[in-house]
Amino acid sequence: MLAYQHAYHAGNFADLHKHLLANTLAEHLLRKESPVTFIDTHAGRGWYPLAARETEQLREYEQGVLPVWQVRDRWLTDAGEPAPGATDKPLARWLARLADMQPESGKGAPSTLSVYPGSPWWLSQALRQGDRLLAYELHPGEIYHFDQAPVQRDSLGKVMRRQQDGLSGLLAAVPVTTPRVAVLIDPSYELKNDYRDVADVVVETLRKSRHATIMIWYPLLPAGRQHDLLERLKKQSPAPMWRSELVIDSPEGDHGMYGSGMLVINPPWQFDRQFSDAMQEVVEVLKGALPAPQSVAVEHKGLWWLSEEVARARSEPKPMPRERLLALRKLNQKVKRDADVEVTQAKPKREKLKRGEGWAKPRVRNDSATPKAKGKRHSATAKPKTSIKAQIKDQVHGHSAPSEKRVSEKPAERKSTSRPEPAQPRGKGEMAGKAAGKDSASWSDWSSSMPGKGRREGSTRVSKRSTPAIGRDGQVNSSSTTKLPRKYAARQRPEDTSDVGKPLDAREARALREKQEHNAMKGKATKGSPDKVSGEYLPATGAGRGRASSSILRVTPAA
Repeated sequence: MLAYQHAYHAGNFADLHKHLLANTLAEHLLRKESPVTFIDTHAGRGWYPLAARETEQLREYEQGVLPVWQVRDRWLTDAGEPAPGATDKPLARWLARLADMQPESGKGAPSTLSVYPGSPWWLSQALRQGDRLLAYELHPGEIYHFDQAPVQRDSLGKVMRRQQDGLSGLLAAVPVTTPRVAVLIDPSYELKNDYRDVADVVVETLRKSRHATIMIWYPLLPAGRQHDLLERLKKQSPAPMWRSELVIDSPEGDHGMYGSGMLVINPPWQFDRQFSDAMQEVVEVLKGALPAPQSVAVEHKGLWWLSEEVARARSEPKPMPRERLLALRKLNQKVKRDADVEVTQAKPKREKLKRGEGWAKPRVRNDSATPKAKGKRHSATAKPKTSIKAQIKDQVHGHSAPSEKRVSEKPAERKSTSRPEPAQPRGKGEMAGKAAGKDSASWSDWSSSMPGKGRREGSTRVSKRSTPAIGRDGQVNSSSTTKLPRKYAARQRPEDTSDVGKPLDAREARALREKQEHNAMKGKATKGSPDKVSGEYLPATGAGRGRASSSILRVTPAA
């Protein structure tokens, strides 16, 4: 609802109470050098001529600001300045500013009260560089008059006017960029839900900005709706709160406002004392100006709605009950035990991986008679968990079996009970072996199938696999990791004998190499001639070449 217009009630006793408190609190906040952001959620017009049609209709200012203005000589001089003995009184400074904004103030002390300012004007008069004011107003008619009001504006943007709901704008504005913030909330309370909405917004504002100073105006009604607002804030707010209520009539009937209330959250130090003294002077003036039945009920009440001690105790963390504390301790001990067990179980596995023993189980073919698929690797040896880079290197160099460094040397860790099949070479020989009946000479060393143009047939290339070294006495040293040339790698033949796929060990390869080098030096080796000692065929090397061919085959003569 947007039916309420404050112009009909400008200058009444509620404005006197509210604006005097806002001006006094702003003076307290501006004593410090740190910047402040003032937020007015319901700004109104900001400027109210008392001769306007809406104001003259009810003339409520006659029971509010006008009686105090008529006795201003108690606190002001003839020039409109605070008297020497009243400079420290909030009411004197407030009247001095009210006199200074009258149109006749330039000609001397004004004699009549023709204009009364709204809350944005009172909050904007003492702004310094770095301070600012955010004024919200939703009513389109009020915001039009607000734009025409002489509220202080300069190039620094101290005053910002926004046509928006004040409560939602407040939640969007906090936390502010300045170190401190002061908020004035004075809705019309046209709806019953306004009391609940204000309480919810204030609690959320304090959650975002804990030390925010909030001024909340509420009417004193016979129905007592203001108690819902006060009780909600007392239960949910963690900050100290001080109440100030000005009563000008007895609560009779069901309608009508008999007083004005202000709730200050996080008030400045000694603010309650100074403002209570100022309101006592206002009560004395109103008692003499109002009619006899009404003047008896005029009074001011100031009390702490939530004291600082209670608020501090509420904000501090409460000690945990003993039963809850013991339960949490048992839970923490259980979680710690479970974590220790998990770490203990995972430690052997990590150590095994560090030693290179955490490989997967060997893959064993169920049917050994099944022919191998083209391009697939069928090896019964344990498959190491190698990296992608190592797998690509094995594919490029034609390695048919994993490196001896990566294969576990502990047979007990291999859980497979089936007998693994011997490893078969990859490359051209694997594909050529599928063609049955081919001559054994078509099978070549798998190392010769490595990619590369212009590769010499008998070139020596050091393999990266580790091979046990052979001493001069012909014994294999298993503890040595000497890297031998690739020419000592396993050779295989295509005949279907008992030795098919059986690789040469280092000792046999060494013996074959010595015999081949011996024959090459004498020039006695011929192609296809069997060796008399071992019975194995040796290819021709050519006289004077000085090195063996890379196509050594191990062949067992047929019976």
